[in-house]
Amino acid sequence: VHDIEHTSAPFSSLDPSKAEGEEVVSMADTIRQWAPAGFVYLLWIALMSTVQMLLNNTVEEKSNRIIEVLLSSVTPWELMWGKLIGIAGIGLTMLSTWLISLVSILAYFSGPEAMIATQIYDVIREGGLMPLFMIYFFAGYMLYAGIFLAIGSMCSTIKEAQNFMGPVMIIMMVPIFTMMFIPRDPNGTLATILSWIPLYTPFVMMNRAAADPPMFELVGTSVLLFVSIIATLWLSGKIFKTAILRTGQPPKLRQLVSWLRG
Repeated sequence: VHDIEHTSAPFSSLDPSKAEGEEVVSMADTIRQWAPAGFVYLLWIALMSTVQMLLNNTVEEKSNRIIEVLLSSVTPWELMWGKLIGIAGIGLTMLSTWLISLVSILAYFSGPEAMIATQIYDVIREGGLMPLFMIYFFAGYMLYAGIFLAIGSMCSTIKEAQNFMGPVMIIMMVPIFTMMFIPRDPNGTLATILSWIPLYTPFVMMNRAAADPPMFELVGTSVLLFVSIIATLWLSGKIFKTAILRTGQPPKLRQLVSWLRG
């Protein structure tokens, strides 16, 4: 009887509210999943601001005949690269200000909010989101700047440029529309397909940063993006050289093709 009283059997506590294999998602996991989407939005805003600045600057200088004065001292290629590098410097300065402000705001919190702020900072730092953000900004800027610079060189007024901007803006809105879907399945079909389209590569790969995409996709999309940047800037340079001193209406499609062939 004494032995029976001291006999115990192992038992386990079951929680019927949780399915087998279900794990608790922590605040850090949620931040890690959605932090890249926040950087995608900042990337989109930064790119739109800088390339729009480049477009307006080019159109204004052309309409005010300032371009003619500048081309008396430099070649069209030198002027084009001067514009690209100058606006890129402004964009990088703006981004640096944003990132410094973000870190300062996170460091400002105290009390219960400080724990969340610390988790956000740790996710950003450990995931390498800031360096990746700067790299994709520069790559995206060079790609879209080539397109906007070509548009600006063909137009004498902002109104004319806006006619070309419609299709470009539709293309640029796709990353915003998909920004909230990709974090739910960062290595899914939609994310994979969009990653291989150079116009979307900076945004989508930034959004997939927390999911560690396959190395093949990371290298492959980067190479394709680099080749697309070179091709875009080369074609943009041919248009810029021919159109920047041209007056009158923007060229028709046939004339534009002849410029690219020449």
